[in-house]
Amino acid sequence: MFRRSFKSSYGTISYIERSGKIPVIFLHGLGGTGNSWMKLPQYLKEGIGLYFLDLVGQGRSAKPDIEYTIRVQEDVIGELTEALGLEDISLVGNSYGGWIAMRYSLDRKQPTHLVLEDSAGVNRTFGEMEEGSRDQFVEMVVRSNPMNAQSVISNIVKNNSSPSWKLKESELKKLKAKTLIIWGKDDGVIPIENGRMLHAYIQGSAFVEIENGNHVPHVQFPEKFADLLNTFLTT
Repeated sequence: MFRRSFKSSYGTISYIERSGKIPVIFLHGLGGTGNSWMKLPQYLKEGIGLYFLDLVGQGRSAKPDIEYTIRVQEDVIGELTEALGLEDISLVGNSYGGWIAMRYSLDRKQPTHLVLEDSAGVNRTFGEMEEGSRDQFVEMVVRSNPMNAQSVISNIVKNNSSPSWKLKESELKKLKAKTLIIWGKDDGVIPIENGRMLHAYIQGSAFVEIENGNHVPHVQFPEKFADLLNTFLTT
């Protein structure tokens, strides 16, 4: 695994790479980094190329003074694929990253495979909650990682509250990528009912519940999560 970077329209974007014939871009949750996936490589088949992205505004990537919308993150994924010459990509997204992955699949290009882990996009966001709860959430995310900037996290939360970015049933039914939905059965952030809703709307999708799983099953049960990816991405 090597840490690399490229110049995007929003500044330098950092990512961790392991080359392979099947390119897979991993998108972390709000306030996270590409490092959140680092338990997986030892269990993933060598032919799977890994790209653990630090989303713009987070981790080691640039933190420009912009409006942090879902579209900005879509732009970065598109520019990454172009910069690296990646053609048929697959996307794996956790929480906020899953939301971005779905929007990219609908707005830009359908991936070969789409993996949604405890994904946001149809749930009520923290940006839609009362000011006190919203501020507490932002503070918690900022404290969780020293690389997080309060101005960026606050801006993302604010923009995520816009209904224009939410995924509608009619849109989800247009997703044609081979889709696997993985959900922690005990997720207290985005309850599993949201996963079942996505499964119902995304035609042909597979749905796996992780027993005793929370919001990040890939951290709790990396070998189990990797086994699911190995089968899904190579068949």
